Amino acid sequence: MKRSLLAAVLVLALTVCSSAAYGQGPELSGEMKARKIVMSEDNRDIAVPADQVFPLDMVEYTLRYRNTGNASATGINLTGPIPEGTVYLDRTATGIEGARPRFSIDGGKTYQESPVTYTFLNKKGEEETREATPDMITHVQWHMEGDLEAGQDVVVSYRVQVK
Repeated sequence: MKRSLLAAVLVLALTVCSSAAYGQGPELSGEMKARKIVMSEDNRDIAVPADQVFPLDMVEYTLRYRNTGNASATGINLTGPIPEGTVYLDRTATGIEGARPRFSIDGGKTYQESPVTYTFLNKKGEEETREATPDMITHVQWHMEGDLEAGQDVVVSYRVQVK
């Protein structure tokens, strides 16, 4: 009886463990870091802590996401805001395989690849389309076309200038 009870507990424990592992699925953990970019004496970019920034300083935001789960994650959007008091620096969003940067000018409601355009009514009441300027960008986003496998991470970045 003891042996069968022990066997039943062991089978139950293995079932719970395998169900928990199976049910875990993809799980993303992420972080966003800000670093001030300064020029070295030999004219190279150096990233230093962004403890204090001043007008015209350049800040690089780096987003790092890792799939800490045990299954592939699909349909991932990596999104970074353009903080108030800064302006996105054109063409600084890094591209990664399977995900090109897209940009929002409406607070993150919609995204477009570059060049970002918008439509408005001109003085004649006619619709007109214009290209958005970098100061209109409110968010940068990367939509991953493929999967982020378990244990895999992805890193993207973009730069802004303090007004």
